[in-house]
Amino acid sequence: MPDCMTVSTMISAPLAYIGPGAGFALGGSFLFALAGILLAFVAILAWPVRVFLRSLRGRGKRQTGAAKRVVVLGLDGFDPVICRQMMDAGDLPHLTSMKTTGTYRPLQTTFPAMSPVGWSTFATGVDASGHNIFDFLSRDLVTHLPVLSSTKLHKRPARKLGPINLPGGGSSFELLRRSKPFWKTCAETGLASTILRVPITFPPDKFGGKMLSAMCVPDLRGTQGTFSHYTSVKAHSPETRTTGGVRLHLKESSPGVFTSVLTGPDLPDGSGCMTLPVSAEVDFEKQQALFHLGDEKFTICANEYSPWIPVVFGSGSGKAHGICKVRITSFEPGFSFYITPVHIDPRNPAMPISNPPHLAMAYSRLQGRFATLGLAEDTWALNERVIDEQAFLDQAWSIHDERCTQFFHALKRQPEGVISCVFDATDRIQHMFFRYLDEDHPANKGKDIQKHKNVIPDLYRKADALVGETLDKLGKNDVLLVVSDHGFKTFQRGVNLNSWFRDHGYLFLKNDPDNGPLPEIPEGKRYEVADIDWPRTRAYTNGLAGFFLNIKGREKQGCVEPANATALKRELIDALRGMPDGTRGEAITELWDCDEIYHGPYKSNGPDVIVGFKPGYRADWDAAVGAVSGEVISDNTRSWSGDHCMDPRQVPGVLFSSRPFEVAKPALLDMAPTVLDLLGVDAPAHMTGCSIFNRKEGA
Repeated sequence: MPDCMTVSTMISAPLAYIGPGAGFALGGSFLFALAGILLAFVAILAWPVRVFLRSLRGRGKRQTGAAKRVVVLGLDGFDPVICRQMMDAGDLPHLTSMKTTGTYRPLQTTFPAMSPVGWSTFATGVDASGHNIFDFLSRDLVTHLPVLSSTKLHKRPARKLGPINLPGGGSSFELLRRSKPFWKTCAETGLASTILRVPITFPPDKFGGKMLSAMCVPDLRGTQGTFSHYTSVKAHSPETRTTGGVRLHLKESSPGVFTSVLTGPDLPDGSGCMTLPVSAEVDFEKQQALFHLGDEKFTICANEYSPWIPVVFGSGSGKAHGICKVRITSFEPGFSFYITPVHIDPRNPAMPISNPPHLAMAYSRLQGRFATLGLAEDTWALNERVIDEQAFLDQAWSIHDERCTQFFHALKRQPEGVISCVFDATDRIQHMFFRYLDEDHPANKGKDIQKHKNVIPDLYRKADALVGETLDKLGKNDVLLVVSDHGFKTFQRGVNLNSWFRDHGYLFLKNDPDNGPLPEIPEGKRYEVADIDWPRTRAYTNGLAGFFLNIKGREKQGCVEPANATALKRELIDALRGMPDGTRGEAITELWDCDEIYHGPYKSNGPDVIVGFKPGYRADWDAAVGAVSGEVISDNTRSWSGDHCMDPRQVPGVLFSSRPFEVAKPALLDMAPTVLDLLGVDAPAHMTGCSIFNRKEGA
């Protein structure tokens, strides 16, 4: 039986957005599903009473708003430069119409320019120091290891009645986003709200509205997405870990019949993982295979995905229900296939992924099973070349279609209040296909540069068609806001600040001398967080936002006196600004002392300095997980070829409004108070943004 991936083994590998989270033991799936069914029945009976009470509760808390319903269509990563070029060429007619009859502006993003930070600001109307989300990753102050910034796992002793697992034991997750999102304010004033797949909503908020969680919903293994790739080509071991997944050897038990196992969640006693048998009977002549996965049987051909396959791990009250898809990746040389991460089954969720808990079940009855993983598009399977570009596109557009079904269902069923849905395809596809817009991109070497060269223009056209379909479903008292959290640029070169810190005497490895020349790091070698000599290290980085000082009394092995921190920050900012990259110019345009740009209650939880990389540059894959490599700046050769974790001034998002406004420089910070203002609700005092319809320029 393959052993489970723990936090340390998973997070030590460079990961796209965030390292997969801690493993968790699942139990009580049946009890949870039964409770959900009962809750659904009670909810139906109580609906007239709830509507009356909501209306009564909201009296006096809101005025007559400018809109009966506000619809926020989030297009993650939709870029204003590409958008403007395509509008000028006549390729985006629906967005052009919104620009003409309403208003279009570039939208100031957050510091730093990242989806978890941006959408948390969108929700709460405060910056990172007000909502506590600064990056995809944070760091453990004791171990310095990277940890998820948005979600924390709490393990509780199991509760049993004889052999039966009772609710309340096991593991639970805590959402680390702070501050109050606008949908809670809406609920307090009696307004209906449906919030679909807005990032940083797991675990789901408990409020008087509907929510389907997004980033960082885990897979059934408790990670942020672990794919499985099986091949009959001889491997060095039965299981080989790779970034974002595992590679497994297929045993040919008889001619054309290949067998292995699919790994699931931890066993309740922590002794290993649950597994399911998987086998494929291959017809090489017809280029198809009959699969047996758990209790399910299905046949697929080349270049197609299976439907969502339900899988059940464990037995009795300890069952864990998941879903996955299968795709054959080759018949020759060697038979190979790919299994997506095992998503939590929305029909039988092992933990709440929606509010109310039965909402996910209701959607699965409406449309069939659907992707639930927070980062559902498997970017690392493409990065590792386990799947190809077409397989990634097929997956991304299938997930997009699932979300469209949920979004348009909400538009049909909820005639007032707020509906907000974020679509991820615009972000994920640009990450993986931006190299097609950049002939000189290092990632193009050895890869196709023609077949998918129109993918990103087509992506923007499809987004425009989505806007058009949304406009067709609006009433005269509805307002549509089309919002992106940031833009996009090419990502050609990665910067490892830990390597720079080591070269300049701010970071030491355990085998480094105090004085004299440092040993060279061999090509291809990297040193992990555990290899750093922390009592001698004054500055370090992990994540994608900036860097930290190793401050005495804050970090367990801190060595920088708090009184010297400001001077050290200034020294490093001055040294790093304009970092040269040979004949290419500078790699870093600006840096910001977080004590100067943040003023909220959680500012001490973020990095000490935000780094503004020049477009084309970003923290490299090793630095993102706190590792030290031999090169300070190196080519990015992965398929992940576009990014936005750069100087925030260079990657604004977009804002289209069906209602005109005059503000010249709106910001993501303004979206929450704007939604409330349109609905006649005063923004809470904690919100630092302002409504774009009531804000005076310069305010």
